[in-house]
Amino acid sequence: MIKALLVEDEPLVRRGIRSMMPFEQFGMRLVGEASSGEEALEALGRGEVDLLFTDISMPGMDGLEFIGIVRDKYPHIRCVVLTCHQEFDFLQRAMRLGAIDYIVKTQLDDDSVRELLQRVSAQFEQPSDKQGAEGPGLEASADQADLEQVWRSIGWLLDHAALEDMLAATVKSLQAAEWKQLLGRVLDNWLVTCPVLETLRSMESALAAAETINALKEWVRQFRHEALSLLRNTMYSEEVIHAILRSVDLLNKHAGEKINQAEICKEINMSISYFSKCFKEIVGISFVAYAQDMNIRLAQHLLQTTNHPIYQIAEQSGFQDEKYFGKIFRQKSGKSPSEYRMQYRGNGI
Repeated sequence: MIKALLVEDEPLVRRGIRSMMPFEQFGMRLVGEASSGEEALEALGRGEVDLLFTDISMPGMDGLEFIGIVRDKYPHIRCVVLTCHQEFDFLQRAMRLGAIDYIVKTQLDDDSVRELLQRVSAQFEQPSDKQGAEGPGLEASADQADLEQVWRSIGWLLDHAALEDMLAATVKSLQAAEWKQLLGRVLDNWLVTCPVLETLRSMESALAAAETINALKEWVRQFRHEALSLLRNTMYSEEVIHAILRSVDLLNKHAGEKINQAEICKEINMSISYFSKCFKEIVGISFVAYAQDMNIRLAQHLLQTTNHPIYQIAEQSGFQDEKYFGKIFRQKSGKSPSEYRMQYRGNGI
């Protein structure tokens, strides 16, 4: 049972939340209430709490200060923010302090409340040892195609255990020269997959100089270190960054399919509005633009490697309308799909 504490200075709001939130249906129990951050900290010191529902704007200690103290003193406790429309700047700061979700107090209704509790409950059900890569699992020994599929993911950047598994399987399966070639291919994919990492293209020279297995392992670990520095500079919590990286891997795994933002958010247990904000700041591009770029990259690959007609490539790349596909393709590539194919075949590139 998830033990929850409600922190809200307005008695009527507390009463409304108590009456509207079916905690028990989602494996939760409201074990107490507090009218201020100070009172809540006293309650946390007296008993076990797993989850906080806390207002941001409160007299005395505000919600942001309170969440920061909870994060440092009780890192196992998860926080859900109660907010108003005009407080989204504060909301963003709260999420960067580690809050896992939010709900707008002026929009409390049965559907939004149940969706919130479902998302929060699902986060508690996730295993603590996060699975970083969305690709196939790795056996102790794997073939090069399987290894490349896993290395193309980026979820492992926040999962040390997944990285160690990948390294062990790779070292057992590939020679240094084979692994170096593989890393050269996936490096470009990492930078395209997560545009905020583009500045790490400068690490190509270090990869070119690495000749041994140990040198390549050190290069991978250094890349991870630099990538994590960039991702953590967004000031979002590790949990939020990991969720966004999972979403990126899911998108790329299902490139060309009719997977939408709502489905991605359901998979990673995040509200659509908050996901949009996090995605743009962590990845470096909006979700809509990212999905469009990803589908165009798939179309370019199909134009290069198949003789399928343009309408079929449009459909395989996630576009329902061939004319719209041609318009977006020209905007992104500077050429029509037919011109792109002819130039590629003519240059032999």
